[in-house]
Amino acid sequence: MPQLLHIQSSPQGEVSVTRSLSDKFVSHWTRSHANVEVQVLDLAADPLPHFGPDILQAGAKPPSEWSARTRSAVELSDRLCKQVEAADVLVIGAPMINFTICTQLKSWLDHITVAGRTFKYSAPGVAKGLLFGKKVFVIEARGGDYTDIPVNAFDFQEPLLRVHLGFLGMFDVSFIRAEGLRQRTEETQDILRNAESVIARLAA
Repeated sequence: MPQLLHIQSSPQGEVSVTRSLSDKFVSHWTRSHANVEVQVLDLAADPLPHFGPDILQAGAKPPSEWSARTRSAVELSDRLCKQVEAADVLVIGAPMINFTICTQLKSWLDHITVAGRTFKYSAPGVAKGLLFGKKVFVIEARGGDYTDIPVNAFDFQEPLLRVHLGFLGMFDVSFIRAEGLRQRTEETQDILRNAESVIARLAA
């Protein structure tokens, strides 16, 4: 049975644009594709701990010397890795906050970026991602419009996600943007309708 992992990261709750749009994407996808099993990972409702000494100790000491807190942190990372490894499709709701992704989503990326598990070093300084064959759809919401120069230089959201997902071996990534929502408030409904039309096409 195909597995779809739906990741919500927006801390804005019911008013979140990415939550609404990514819910619509999943709804379209499950209507268009048979027997899809959906798992939801809500990083705002159930936030992950940020990287700290507990998880970093795992790479610095042998397992026999791990503390109980480090073992717990490794178990969490293992569970998240298994979840993404099992997924055939990922749908990620990713709002832009302060020019980049929110901390909730960054923590998830940190926990699933594990040497020897989701990527490996094939030579000194050369890494190869191990999460092959997955389709990824990222739904972005942005208050400003970062399409053109010079403001596109302030977009540290989409380039970061593209590089990080590719680093892990996920290259089939589509970005769906609702852009300029606070910059062009008179066009809000048109911006959302455009994003919804792209969702309907890509999820069909």
